[in-house]
Amino acid sequence: MKIKIWFDAYERKLMVCHLETGMCKEIVKPGQMKTFLKVHALTLDDCQYPVEAMDHMGLFKKNTTFQLLKEIFTSNKRSD
Repeated sequence: MKIKIWFDAYERKLMVCHLETGMCKEIVKPGQMKTFLKVHALTLDDCQYPVEAMDHMGLFKKNTTFQLLKEIFTSNKRSD
């Protein structure tokens, strides 16, 4: 899943947008920003302009209860 990342210097937040769905999330806490940038091997200076990357942290991965149950019930590895 491709994402676009940039740093909003005015509001001091990291913006992350999922390119397939158009959903955006804001990362405001410095600790979370540091972890996110470390995983993606980026710095705040790199994010002054939009950067495209893969979603290595699964920030936009949907694991709803219904989807998890569906995977369990349709799995061939389930023991009866």
